Parts: sequence; C-alpha cells; structure tokens
Amino acid sequence: MSAPEPIIDHGHGDSRLLVRSPYTTSFAHMGEVYVYHDLYGYILKMSPDLLAFLDEFKAPIRPDEVCRKHANSFEEQTPESFVGIFLQFGCLIKPDHDQVNDLWEMIPVRGRWNVWQREKDGGLTFYCAWGDNPLTKLTLTPDEARVWWSIDGEKTLRAIQFDEQVPPEVVLGVVKKLGHHSVQALKLSALGLRFYKKRPQMKPQYLTSTMPYRPYVPGADGVLGELPKALEDYFSPEGYYRGEIEDADQQFDHEETTLAHLFRIPHPALGGRTYGQAVIDALMKKERVPDGELKVLEIGGGLGFMAKAVVEALVAAGRKVTYHIMELSPVLAAAQRERTAGLPVTVHMGDVLKDAFPDTGYDLVLANEMIGDLMAVKLDHARFGLGQGEEVDDAKFQAGLAASGLAGELVKKYTVPIGDAPDPFYLNIGAWQLAERLFGVMKPGATAWITEYGELGKWPVLSTHLDHPELSIHFGHLTVVARELGFETDYDFVMDLIDMRRDLEGLQTTRSYFRALTALLAERGITLEKVGYTREMFVELLGDKVQPGEIGEIAFDRIEDRLMGLVPHEFKAILLKKPVTVEA
Repeated sequence: MSAPEPIIDHGHGDSRLLVRSPYTTSFAHMGEVYVYHDLYGYILKMSPDLLAFLDEFKAPIRPDEVCRKHANSFEEQTPESFVGIFLQFGCLIKPDHDQVNDLWEMIPVRGRWNVWQREKDGGLTFYCAWGDNPLTKLTLTPDEARVWWSIDGEKTLRAIQFDEQVPPEVVLGVVKKLGHHSVQALKLSALGLRFYKKRPQMKPQYLTSTMPYRPYVPGADGVLGELPKALEDYFSPEGYYRGEIEDADQQFDHEETTLAHLFRIPHPALGGRTYGQAVIDALMKKERVPDGELKVLEIGGGLGFMAKAVVEALVAAGRKVTYHIMELSPVLAAAQRERTAGLPVTVHMGDVLKDAFPDTGYDLVLANEMIGDLMAVKLDHARFGLGQGEEVDDAKFQAGLAASGLAGELVKKYTVPIGDAPDPFYLNIGAWQLAERLFGVMKPGATAWITEYGELGKWPVLSTHLDHPELSIHFGHLTVVARELGFETDYDFVMDLIDMRRDLEGLQTTRSYFRALTALLAERGITLEKVGYTREMFVELLGDKVQPGEIGEIAFDRIEDRLMGLVPHEFKAILLKKPVTVEA
C-alpha cells in the first residue's frame, strides 16, 4: 500500500477498541482498490486483501483480535504495522471519537479542477462530475463562500474562522462539504504550501490527486460488490472495441481524446489547418507522398475526421485516392461511413493483428494514436534471471524467453533489448506485430505514419484513468523491430512534424473537469465542444454570456505542455519507409 504524507498523530493511543472512520470511502478500478478520506482528502492505494483487513473494523473491535486473524496475511509485513498506518491517516478511530474536532489546526488547500459559478447572493455553486459519476451540484451560502475565498494554503481553519468571524460550524461545514469525494474541492494539510515551494519532492501527492473512480463496497451484493477485473499478464482491447463502445462521439469526447480529435477543425496552432491536412503537409514535405494514384490504409479510423481531411487534402494536391479504413468497433465504423459519405473511402471490419487486410500494395498507411491499444504483455525479472547481478545467466534468460510464449519469440527473433527493464515491465508486442504485418502489405517506397504517446527510451506505462487498458509506447523497441524487418525509420515529435505552434496558450482540463464545465456552460446556452481551445477561442466562445470572474476555475497553459487533458509534446511519431527493392 502506498500512503500519502504527512504523518499525523490523531491521538488514539492504545485504545482497546477501534472502528473504521465513517469519513472513509472505498473505490476500485482495474483490480486496484483505494480509500479516500472525506475530511482530509487522503488517497491510499492498497491491495484488496488489505482493504478487507480495514473492513474488519466496520464495527468496533479490538485490533489485537483482527491482527491474530490476519497474522499470516501480508507476507513479511505484520498486520499491526497496517493498524498503525490506518491510525496515522485517520482511517481507524476510537468508537466515540468525532474526527471533525481534530481539524482546527489543519491548513485547507484548494483541490485541483474545481468548477464553480458565483451566485447573486454571494454564494457559490460547485459543479462536479468525477469519472463516470452523474453530475452533482453543491451550493455554498454567502458565509461559507467567505470561508472558501479566505483559503490561501497557509492559514489554518482556526485562523480563517477568526479572520472571517463566522460561526465555527460554518467553517467545519465547508470542510465536510468540499472535502467529500463527490466534490474534492478541498484538501487538508499539516503544513502550508510555502513549505513545499523549495521542497517540491516532499509535497504529499494527495494534495493534487483526485479520485475519479466509482465507489466500491467490499462484500456487498450487486454491482458495487464486484471488484473490477485486474489486468492479466496478456491483455488486448479487442473485446472492448468490438462490443463495449456504445456512443461514438462520447468515446472521443470523454473516454479517449486524441490530438487528431482536438485538432479536427481548422486551428490557429496549425495555421488554420486541420490535423489531417497537417499530416499530409508533413508527409509531402518529406517527399513521402508519391504522385498519381494513391492507395491509403488507415488503421482505427476514429470518427472519420482523419479520413475525410486526408482524402480532401490529397485530392486538392492532385492525387487520385483509394482509401481503406480497418476498424474493430461497429459503432465507430458506422460513424466513419457517415462522415466520409461521398468520398472514395471504404470501411472494413477487422482485427489488424489477425484478419486479412482489405488489400495490398498500399502507398501510405496511417495508424494514428492506436498502437497503445494493441496487445501487450506484462513480465517480471524473476522469469529471466534479471536484476540479480551484473551478469545474467544466459541459460535462465533463454529459458525465460521460451516460457514467455509469443513475447519471448518476438524478443528473441528481433533481439529486443530488455536487460534494463524495470520490475515488472510491459512489452508492446502488438505494435511489433503490426509492423510485421504492414511490411507485407506496403508497396516498396511506401510510408507508414504511426503516432502514440511514448518515448524512445522509456518503458511502457499503463494508463489507469481510462475505462480500458492502454500503454505508452517504447519507441526504441519498435525501432529495433522495424529495422530488423527492413524498414527505414524516422522518429520525431508529432508537434514538430505537423508544425504546431508551441507559443499559444490552450485550455487545461481533465475528463471530469470537462464534463462539469460543459454542464455549467450549457445552463448559460453555451456548447463546449471537445476541441483544442486557445485562450482566444475560449473567450470568443463565452462571448457576453459570462462576465470575467463569474465562473471558475479556468486555467490555460502552453499548448505543448497541456491542452484539454493531453500533453502534446509527449506524442511521438515513427515513420516507417519500406525500401525500394533494386533488382540486380
């Protein structure tokens, strides 16, 4: 279990009876479980068996009884040590103790991603839509709003109560309302934020973290009692895309927004071009688009915006185009057909790692932000004898490859270096297989444009905020495989390839924040689309329907660092060129 800092003595001592705090709520996602403290804002990640241990205290009980029952449950760690941690973070308390009385010397800190509007009477209404939970609204009275405005990350609750001269119950009521997991607008800290300015590494993670998952009740009947399935060693999104996507627009507006989706409209950061137009411009600049008739394959066509823009750009450049999309999701395929009606675009259903491609001899292949969704495998050091010294036992390493199925076969076949892998580690074997298959269907001289979130030398990281598993890409491994296959490779930042301006400021959001802000603006007759709003675009959107300071918290950052929940500079492209075979 990972626990946030700081360490706080809640004064429970050696009480004979302890009970789980009524201010704690459990959550679960992809096999992981968490406890959120609805007063302090602590977020504790733990294993399901440890959550079950905590749940033994749902009624007052002596801790020594629970510890005896779980004496051998946690390998080298004792159950008594976890009792101490749960006391430390206020998850366990004395049965007659009210934790609200402990708060006065704590320092309130505003949470991230708050959406609010000022009311005419001086109050505030917060809009909240964490994860997939329904939208909720919470209104503060004018007195409670004064407490909110007094929060500066340095003053204690006692000091705020003194400064604002409001009744004590008003201050504590604000904490109970805004610290709750349904709102998450407030966290409590033992130290002021000034302390962390020169010590950022010491800043507790919970102060800026949020809990976007659904509550989980251990042992309860019904859906909430079912622990979300953990990831297996091998995982693939095939079933998810074939059967679980129900709303095409919702998928890209909320579940998995892409750069291509944010820039599907003519955008000032691209000089008035769309993403698809900018991609073709980049490829033509590199002389990767041949003259005459072109056969194009797009893998995973999203909502069809990319196909429409690419075809129109190629036709405008004097090319005759035959365009194929290979798609797993029936819902997305329907959206693609509707959006590309009247264009030379054909949508084919199929799995790019298993099914036959619609054709061969492609001049151009586009795989835009989809290889992170392909099959991957999770492995560990023990299997290969790694991490046990400078010298690796080759016999054990080869045995590990043999026991690793397809992943081992591919590592051995392409001599993929895994000696520096963390423990455990992921391999993007689906992306490697895609490169294999593309080499067979691309025309000599053809180019594949492949983009995704990742790095040349960084091991894959699992994205846990989505409703399905998705990995970043180790582009170094993909480069090794591609070159072994015979491709010429070119790796670069997507932003640089498509000449995206880095100096503009863009709107910052998260998935949950976007939903809440969308609801607030809708009540004012404003439609917030999922596009890459610059500061100027957002001001124009609001027009005269929203006055300055009337809603918050609206934040902007350089487009390269954050735009609508994405970090554009973290997206890279690898261009694979199949060499022209020269006959002897």
